[in-house]
Amino acid sequence: MRRRLKLAAAALMLSALIGSAPARADPIALTAAPIALDPDHPEHVAVGRLTYRGGLVLQSDDARFGGWSDLHVSADGSSVLALSDHGFWLTAELGYDHGRLAAAGHAQLGPLIDTTGARVVGRMSDSEGLAMRPDGAIYISFERNHRVWLYPAADPPFSLPPRPVPTPARLVTAPDNGGIEALAWLSGGSLLALVEVLRDGPDNVGWIGNDVGTTWRELHYRTAGTDYAPTGLTELPPSTTHAGDVLVLERKFTIFSGRAARITRLARGTIRPGAHLQGEEIAHLQSPLTLDNFEGISAVRAPDGTVRLYIISDDNYTFLQRTLLFMFEMK
Repeated sequence: MRRRLKLAAAALMLSALIGSAPARADPIALTAAPIALDPDHPEHVAVGRLTYRGGLVLQSDDARFGGWSDLHVSADGSSVLALSDHGFWLTAELGYDHGRLAAAGHAQLGPLIDTTGARVVGRMSDSEGLAMRPDGAIYISFERNHRVWLYPAADPPFSLPPRPVPTPARLVTAPDNGGIEALAWLSGGSLLALVEVLRDGPDNVGWIGNDVGTTWRELHYRTAGTDYAPTGLTELPPSTTHAGDVLVLERKFTIFSGRAARITRLARGTIRPGAHLQGEEIAHLQSPLTLDNFEGISAVRAPDGTVRLYIISDDNYTFLQRTLLFMFEMK
């Protein structure tokens, strides 16, 4: 309860600082410090079927920075777009050193806007899932006021008002802070959505819908346990092994059982209405590895044909947590 009160106070302070800010993007100063996957054993880079290829601790003095709940990395790996749970977006250029993630800079930060063009605020601003269409349009899922909006392709991103997308009727029964955290565009023209908290027995509820979200069919996904929740989805890119399959990021972040993250693979052919999905484990990040509240995942094809996998953590706008951006190579 005390932690919730502190977070609520921080949110009110942030709202006061930026409540009158116009809906525009601004350059911000961003620092990116390298970090080892295993601080006590920097040579430790293998975890499951993944190999650690560099990570960064991202920081900024800008009060709007933080809370990054999902991300999309460009196909060439040169830039990242991240989404915060206070209704902001961030873009940054990524730099590499001999194939390792080594730098992030030239950052821009801006607000999400609503259907009237005004900045989203309050209960409307808790953006969680991001799904990029091939034409550059972006689906965003929101919690608290549960909904999905489709933003047209634009430069800068989110500078054109979105269109509301019809959502599954059952979504309104999800807890305020437990809606659609994981959202992905699937090649072939459909959306996959998984709910963080809403369950049927041991399984999380989810849906697969068509490209405009007007037809949703329910399915289920089983995590590693009730302490885990699906927080991110990404489709494996074309011309790679298992292209079209989907990776699920599961997050464990509790006071009693600690922190962990798990990544599983869903074969594309299994993702269908009525399915009860249980992914094949790719990696399980646990202590003593570097951990935080991982919520976003994105996969791209590297120049050598391998898969680069990126994950980002949500610091909840508290000094007790960090914004971590990790990159892995998938075997």
